[in-house]
Amino acid sequence: MIAIRPYRDQDRATAARIWYAGWHSTGLAFAQQTSEAELFERIGRELALGWSVFLAWDDERPVGFLALRIAARCLDQLFLPPDRHGTGIGTALLDFAKEQLPDGFWLRTSVDNRRACRFYEREGMIRGEEQTHPTLGHLTVINRWMGAE
Repeated sequence: MIAIRPYRDQDRATAARIWYAGWHSTGLAFAQQTSEAELFERIGRELALGWSVFLAWDDERPVGFLALRIAARCLDQLFLPPDRHGTGIGTALLDFAKEQLPDGFWLRTSVDNRRACRFYEREGMIRGEEQTHPTLGHLTVINRWMGAE
């Protein structure tokens, strides 16, 4: 049974480990240049700037990481360890994001991360415009969920 709960300060290393594993599993060149320590530090900065973070747990094992920017109506990060892809955890986290942002939200995905692009489209996100990532410089696609009907 998957449980999703709010981030606690003692979860920082766990969240960074999940994010790192999921980010690196994309195989994207720019993802390979990021360290777990950098993500650990970024979590602290992003929380100070307004991130709302949640972790998915399978019993006592952490199995998912979700970061939302509520005020911006943005799903900023959603990652799973690679061994948990295809198990329904990503869908559970995305559904949780829909509950948190019932009026809709947007997210940015690398166009080269085909697995993620297929996942979001399959889960009802509407593929939108392509844009250059504002800090990393690669091509992304903006996906939107228009909200509960």
